[in-house]
Amino acid sequence: MKKHISTKIDEFLLERFHINNLPSNIILLTCNLDKDGGVFLLYDKDNKTPIGYISFGLYPGIESFTTGGCYSENGYGAFLYESAMSYVYPNGLSMSRDSNTSDDALKVWFKFKDRKDVRSERMNSDEITHKKEDWLEGGFLDDDPEYRQSIFDLEDTRFFYNYGKDKLNKLIEIGREYMNINNISEEDVEHMTWDLE
Repeated sequence: MKKHISTKIDEFLLERFHINNLPSNIILLTCNLDKDGGVFLLYDKDNKTPIGYISFGLYPGIESFTTGGCYSENGYGAFLYESAMSYVYPNGLSMSRDSNTSDDALKVWFKFKDRKDVRSERMNSDEITHKKEDWLEGGFLDDDPEYRQSIFDLEDTRFFYNYGKDKLNKLIEIGREYMNINNISEEDVEHMTWDLE
């Protein structure tokens, strides 16, 4: 019995949402969406509250899209990254190069590196990024240089994933219809992301 309860708790903690199990009350709202990126906001229609967002854009010089920011309630983080990756596909997505990356986000990126359904590609960039400059000068993780280097390597990796443009376009369409019916502007969506940061 004790082992069964422990297994169920582990399954609950590891549960994540994806395109095939997204609850019907969760919709994807958009802001500033174009060929160079934009913002996806996960929104709970029942509670009328945002539960997560990801901003992403084309980063000059590396020919890749990067995240600008991401936040989510437990279980939705990977889905937000997968949605951004699906949007920019066949291009890749990498972690932010001009700001820090949270421990929770790093866990998601490391999982993407190990997933069989996600392709990764090193960018071999010699650019001095925010992390490289600040962390090396500040001595961050000096006690664990191997882990620090693995983060730098991850930062120089772009990831490719696509759960289907048709599925993503349907989510975007449903979100836009909801925005129109409820008089939610793109500016409102942008402000909701600020509330989550």
